[in-house]
Amino acid sequence: MLRTNLLAGLAVAWCAAGSAAADFRRLSVLPAEVNLPDARSRQQLLVTAHGADGYLHDVTRSAEFESADPGVARVDKGVVRPGRKGTTLVRVRGPGGTTEVKVTVGDPAAARPVSFVNEVMAVLGKAGCNAGACHGHNSGKGGFKLSLRGYDPLADHQALTHPSHGRIDLKQPDESLILAKPTGRVSHRGGKRFAADSDFHETLRRWVAEGAKADVGRAVRLQRIEVLPGRRVVPRAGEEQQLVVLAHFADGSVRDVTELAVYELSNEGVVEVSPHGLVKCKREGEAAVFVRFLGEMGLSRFVVIRHRPDFKWPDPPANNFIDRHLHAKLKEIQVLPSGPCTDAEFLRRASLDAVGLPPPADEVRAFLADARPDKQRRKIDELLDREEFGDVWALYWLELSGTTESGDSARFKGMWTLSFWLKDAINRNLPYDRFVRALLTTKGGSLEKPAMTFGFNRLPKAEVVPQLFLGVRLQCAECHDHPFDVWKRADYQALGAFFTDIRFKEGPGDSYGSEGRVFIDPERLLPWEKGKTVRLRLPDGGEVEVPATRDRREVLADWMFGPGRKRVARALVNRVWGRLFGRGIVDPVDDMRFSNPPANESLLEALAEDFLAHKYDFKHLVRTVMNSRAYQLSSVVNETNEREKVNFSHRRLRRLSAEQLLDAVCQATGVSEDLKVAPPGVRAAQLPYAGAGSRFLTLFGRPAQRASPCECIRSHEATLPQVLHLLNGTTVARKLRSKGSTLDGLLAAKPSDDRLVEELYLHVLSRPPSDRERRLGRDYLRESGNRGEAAEDLMWVLLTSQEFLFNH
Repeated sequence: MLRTNLLAGLAVAWCAAGSAAADFRRLSVLPAEVNLPDARSRQQLLVTAHGADGYLHDVTRSAEFESADPGVARVDKGVVRPGRKGTTLVRVRGPGGTTEVKVTVGDPAAARPVSFVNEVMAVLGKAGCNAGACHGHNSGKGGFKLSLRGYDPLADHQALTHPSHGRIDLKQPDESLILAKPTGRVSHRGGKRFAADSDFHETLRRWVAEGAKADVGRAVRLQRIEVLPGRRVVPRAGEEQQLVVLAHFADGSVRDVTELAVYELSNEGVVEVSPHGLVKCKREGEAAVFVRFLGEMGLSRFVVIRHRPDFKWPDPPANNFIDRHLHAKLKEIQVLPSGPCTDAEFLRRASLDAVGLPPPADEVRAFLADARPDKQRRKIDELLDREEFGDVWALYWLELSGTTESGDSARFKGMWTLSFWLKDAINRNLPYDRFVRALLTTKGGSLEKPAMTFGFNRLPKAEVVPQLFLGVRLQCAECHDHPFDVWKRADYQALGAFFTDIRFKEGPGDSYGSEGRVFIDPERLLPWEKGKTVRLRLPDGGEVEVPATRDRREVLADWMFGPGRKRVARALVNRVWGRLFGRGIVDPVDDMRFSNPPANESLLEALAEDFLAHKYDFKHLVRTVMNSRAYQLSSVVNETNEREKVNFSHRRLRRLSAEQLLDAVCQATGVSEDLKVAPPGVRAAQLPYAGAGSRFLTLFGRPAQRASPCECIRSHEATLPQVLHLLNGTTVARKLRSKGSTLDGLLAAKPSDDRLVEELYLHVLSRPPSDRERRLGRDYLRESGNRGEAAEDLMWVLLTSQEFLFNH
């Protein structure tokens, strides 16, 4: 009776804690079997109630645990610890039923020595001793330094045991500073890190008592960590989830390191995680808990939704495989996609994305009048065949490459030739593998072979190449192992080795500047490398032996489009997606680190596979994305997706780029911009120089320097100076009043008020006015004493409206 009442109470408590699902079908426990080989072993159990609503609910904190033989194994709050050698069962009761877990205990008396590498280093990491804010700082703290996050165990052992540091007292282990400082027995600027009766304290004390020995190079190697659960869809905010972290070693042993692992978040605010691995879901959204243990990493992903019992999926049509992947995710999180955008919205959106310009008025009229059901597909094909498509993507790659006119004349002369080459390669749809190979490996002069200018900059190639073509930011690994990714310092150094024999020099010139040249310099080879082979380490950890005289960049390119082709494909399709949607499937698009997982893994993988199957066809990729229903959704939200930000359930509003905005103003007004550093008629999107000589472009975010391959160098933020320039600056006002402008021509034709209002809307907003807008505009024109000034006012209002300033 007591246990029945207890179970009933647990169920009530669980429901009161936030679960509306009182009907639980069954109970499950992970791991299904527990092995405790020695006295220092422990195992956190993970108890899950399977609800009738289809969701999984963590009940670890509310479940009841009972060991059949407490002498063999005892259990407290879901943590199993060894007693004596033997086998027993742990019974688990909770909402949904009862289950049992087999527990096997080894000989606790046969204690293994404490491993410095696998145990002491883990304690130092968990306690934060080797963090950047503590002794892992570049200069250390308090005269004592450890390697950042423990990437150099040998150096750390030497630091801990060096007599001058006084951290270890082999004669009186309990008096060691390594114990006294973190427990607060003596003054410690880092504060108390753990209790004197904790497992952490006991591990360090035993290690000192055993002689503070090092086992670097001899310790059993940690192969990987496993985080349970790997993914969880939580039906409502307020629920909790205990994590379990298992370390898998090379000898086949598996150890629970839940208390020793370090937990961090990829997205603050959605969930929070305790040092013990307890996750609390705070609000709707998605987040990943990043778990680190001794250099190995794991993830647990959380999708927190607002469960709607009456939710019905309407099964919207899918234009291609993209929509099927997105619909599956939206159905899972109970979010309805917005409806399709209007024809006018599609035309303006597709034109801005593909060619960097809004559609002219005649094109809008023709498209709206077209009754063919496939007119969107036809328009996409037409836009991708226009010359301006190459302009848009040429500027994109030019900007991220770091190639700039400043510094020496060789670059200045090569900017135009590289820009022309990029535009031509994109417009003739040069396969992406050949495109990248040309940029990465071309030798010779910048005029004869413009692609070589791509690498003619001072940015470190070990950072630029992986960030541009693999979506990996390696800057952190220059000095130490990457704290949030799998890349090590050795990887950074290995990538740099592919570019050590490359030299740049200035070639013949004229009054317009000099020609730059790239060549392989045999003098840069080390004496013992000449005439022999060198061993190069590839980004995936493999090695290859090549002649010392071979261009090492070609070896890297062979890997990128051989074993590494999936990485390259995923990085490129994610970039294209980010350009067309305003947010990558992995975001930021060039930060595809382990701790920043994709919003939709299956979609990213499917896009990459399709790109590879079509032999790196860039236009096919862009065409496929633009033809999806997801691309053609409205920006108008519904009740279910108004707070949804990452699963592409509606169109994301984006401010026009600096070049798009200036070119759109010029097109709408019919007056070009004098860019000073370019011939007349050159649009902002066609200008290759970083220093464009335009205050307007600078104000609206065009980077004045290309000091990084990161897209973050371009600002998309709205600022007060931008507003003031639009309202009071000369750019818009001067173009409106120019002789021969669009407005000048319209007024000269003396159209009716209705027609004039319609023409202004078509030229500026790429759509006809609504009935209300037509009436308001007509009334304003009629009531004004000066029709020309009234028309100028109306056009100015449209040019400074949010609808004009944003891609929607």
